[in-house]
Amino acid sequence: MRAQSARRPKIDGRDGSGRQSRRADEHAAIPLARVGRPADSVEKVYRAVKSLAMHYRFQPGARINEVDLARRLRVSRTPIREALNRLVQDGFLRFVPNRGFFARDLTPELVRDLYELRAAIEVAAVRLACARASDEGIAKVAAAWHAAAGRGATVELDRMAAADEAFHRGIARLSENEQIVAALDALNAQIKLLRRVDQESDERRHKTYGEHEQILTCLAKRDAARAADIMERHVVFSREHALAVTKELIARIFLSADGPPLSSATGAKARSKGTSTPRRPSKAGKR
Repeated sequence: MRAQSARRPKIDGRDGSGRQSRRADEHAAIPLARVGRPADSVEKVYRAVKSLAMHYRFQPGARINEVDLARRLRVSRTPIREALNRLVQDGFLRFVPNRGFFARDLTPELVRDLYELRAAIEVAAVRLACARASDEGIAKVAAAWHAAAGRGATVELDRMAAADEAFHRGIARLSENEQIVAALDALNAQIKLLRRVDQESDERRHKTYGEHEQILTCLAKRDAARAADIMERHVVFSREHALAVTKELIARIFLSADGPPLSSATGAKARSKGTSTPRRPSKAGKR
């Protein structure tokens, strides 16, 4: 009987000879990320994987490598699979039978749809807030916004984006409708990075300050019709703006200096008209 030769161990998709394996072509290496301490806590794993999805550490359209993800998070595949299923329900991933989990595609149409949904939620919220909020509650939202955001283009970007999100959530809470708050929270998770990119423009940031002040004035006057009109214009993206923001975000995802995203670049092209994904140089002799 012929003795079996020892198999060379694979490290990050490479065999012992240093050659890139076919498997690695399907899944890019995942940078080390930890849930904290080794524990098969479904909720901890869900929060960890959701954070990766929120910050687009999975390339748009790419298949998720469950085995590699479980190894990097130091948990079994069971909580990984449960987390991925929840993220499908949350809108971050999609599941294809017999193929697995895939990161959601990022397109201008998706960005536009998300912001139209956000507008519908927030218009309803501000209308209810005008009718139900106390003067004290409105004053607290205004004070929190002014304290957190400061004034002018010199405010640190992350602080500005967080203050903007808190302002809109504060108005949702003034509606006294917990379902509206929950819906907005779920949507905010999907647009967090888009919101940050949007706030990088000095013009957009200046407009945000002005429109927030107008909304606060309408709330104080209980002018629901005008508050709703300003809120809708404040939130809804034009198609051109959606395209610009999507292009910028796609470029950052694929050219990030923080290392490769947590999934394969294969098939992870931006499927949007007029939006292209940076491609890696092909090897000689390979199509």
